[in-house]
Amino acid sequence: MAPSPQAKLDIAERLCREQGLKWTSQRRQVMALLLEQEAPAGAYDLLDALQRRHQPGAKPPTIYRALDFLVSAGLAHRLASTNRYVACGHLACDHGHEAGTLFLVCDDCGAVREAPMDSPLRRQLQRSLDSEGFRAGAQPLEMHGRCERCA
Repeated sequence: MAPSPQAKLDIAERLCREQGLKWTSQRRQVMALLLEQEAPAGAYDLLDALQRRHQPGAKPPTIYRALDFLVSAGLAHRLASTNRYVACGHLACDHGHEAGTLFLVCDDCGAVREAPMDSPLRRQLQRSLDSEGFRAGAQPLEMHGRCERCA
């Protein structure tokens, strides 16, 4: 059974503590908002929710600072292709993201699934990049298509 949103918030707090990162009430509020989303959310959608529920006077820098923190701490991800944010789907897992993350983005319904890239796929991708003389950055890989439900 998947952990509850409250349990995920507790895990996020513990992970920050273990990394020596400051876990503020504002960061917790934004993380809670991300965990409530059924699909990736834009920064301004999250800002609207933050203003309605917690901080009526919050400005865009508030949400962007919180999101930047959550992404850099590995608690959330920014999908570059859609400029939207999603809570890490593997907060409760023992593995990190060193192996690389693959996001499967449905172009029909907007659903996103986070999947670890297995070693053979990573090696093949690296061989292909090497043959082109290209070094990829650390950002996750995003694949667009149709999910099982929409296919």
